[in-house]
Amino acid sequence: MPNLYDRLIIPEENRLTSIRKEEAEFLYDFLKDKDIKSSLEVWLAYWCSTCHIISATDALHYAIDPYQDDYGNIWLKNVRDSWLSDKLIFVKELSHNALPKLSEEWLELDFAFIDWWHKFDDIFIDFYYIDLMLVQWWYVLFHDNWMKSTKFNISWILNNKPNYTLMETNIDNLVLLKKDWVDNRLWSHFEDFSII
Repeated sequence: MPNLYDRLIIPEENRLTSIRKEEAEFLYDFLKDKDIKSSLEVWLAYWCSTCHIISATDALHYAIDPYQDDYGNIWLKNVRDSWLSDKLIFVKELSHNALPKLSEEWLELDFAFIDWWHKFDDIFIDFYYIDLMLVQWWYVLFHDNWMKSTKFNISWILNNKPNYTLMETNIDNLVLLKKDWVDNRLWSHFEDFSII
């Protein structure tokens, strides 16, 4: 969406906390022609990704972040000023608490964006629950691919979840995976993995 990024309030001293402009534009451009019915993201900061996702999809979007008070609740202005709040379901909880509840409600997702704590286990747990909710043929996007914890998670998925395909993003910091079919591995399945 033209100029959306520039209209958002992102304090200059915290600009690196937010996704960058080219990443936001990738999100918008990738999603705008897809028939997304519902999406989700974990970790919001200044809601730059949220605004671009909702603007592109015009669909229901779940946003999980318990720490918005730490960001001065700037999200309220960014989302409301962009006229996007009617498509937003804000979940002020830790993702490891919120995602199992959403899964129990049989939420189905067409797109998810993971940009939360960057410990291996946090990313792994977020992906585990998102995978349960992600509909066949749809996508999950990981941010901060410069971090080993993200790289190891991606490697585990590509080595152990043959139903996922790595897609091109042209942005080194983003990793996009497509879910090609529902998981049908044997109960004992495991493959070794290392950073790819």
